Amino acid sequence: MSFPGLYIHIPFCEKKCPFCSFAVVVGQEKRIPEYLAALTREAERYQGADIATLYFGGGTPSLLSVEDIHQLLNIVRVNFRLADRAEITFECNPESVTAAKAGALKALGINRVSLGVQSMQPRYLEDLGRLHGRDDTLRAFRFLRSAGFSNISLDLMYGFPGQSAADLGQDLQEMLAFKSEHLSIYSLTVEERSLFFARKVQASAAADPDLYFQVCRRSEADGLIQYEISNFARIGRESRHNLNYWQGGDYIGLGLAAHSHLNGERFWNADTLPQYLQLMADKKDAVIGRERLPPHEKLVETFLFGLRMNQGVDLSALESRYRCELAADRRETLENFIELGLLEEAGEFIRATASGRAVLDEISARVI
Repeated sequence: MSFPGLYIHIPFCEKKCPFCSFAVVVGQEKRIPEYLAALTREAERYQGADIATLYFGGGTPSLLSVEDIHQLLNIVRVNFRLADRAEITFECNPESVTAAKAGALKALGINRVSLGVQSMQPRYLEDLGRLHGRDDTLRAFRFLRSAGFSNISLDLMYGFPGQSAADLGQDLQEMLAFKSEHLSIYSLTVEERSLFFARKVQASAAADPDLYFQVCRRSEADGLIQYEISNFARIGRESRHNLNYWQGGDYIGLGLAAHSHLNGERFWNADTLPQYLQLMADKKDAVIGRERLPPHEKLVETFLFGLRMNQGVDLSALESRYRCELAADRRETLENFIELGLLEEAGEFIRATASGRAVLDEISARVI
């Protein structure tokens, strides 16, 4: 077996941020040993599989102790065969990065860290319910560099209620000063499963696309090249794990609420910790749902994911891959967007223009 990507979900958090709609658990650290045992049983189902990229996401993976992280990596190495130059990413929150933990991550073979900074400004960090401050971020980044990490991604969030272009500019100035290898940007969105939704918080990014364009201009001026609608990287530092998602590749997901995609079939695990642990104890299988999209639907889905990337997508290649053609009415919709200057043709590729990337969700909704 060979899978381009392996994702392992670590759901434990000290506190759930009010914007978060992910499957996380708070105050359940005592169940980490039980969770790792369940991950072991789940990983055994794929024993011997080849993996090109590995991503530990959450939740807060860096909340785990050094001993727990060592066991986590051992689960992978016993059950999977990592490629020689596998990209191994570990998500960290600034407040839980110590010099010892940074050194341990590097020693265990982690070669890429995604640091959840979000903002450098105290008022926005407080609004977002974050447990770290500006000094924690400075210290965490220093620890990671000192440990030898040369591939660090920072998360930047924008579009807060009342946020001005000047506010965002200050955040950009401070975060770009780190000279990280990668920057992921997220406009604040209010999801139904979040506390912000219950509070009826209104995000501002959708109403002010200039904030997005400001991030794009300043990031690229600093040498971070946009390669996907929300991601910027120095040359050769693009996230290989995420590129596989956007290109419609196969991947395995382990853990609470993890999703997988194999040979055109998607399946996903239980999304509550008690149910996941019970299913793994009883059946060694926590899958609760499966679906297989017809080829024409998979074609549209992969095409729309491809539009997220700056290089765009080769529609003819996708039609050959899925052995079907894009419906005539959808082709007409694409041609209309090209006439409006929101999409463009570049050789064999169709891609979003700068203006189109700002309204890509609307474009996707029309094409579906």
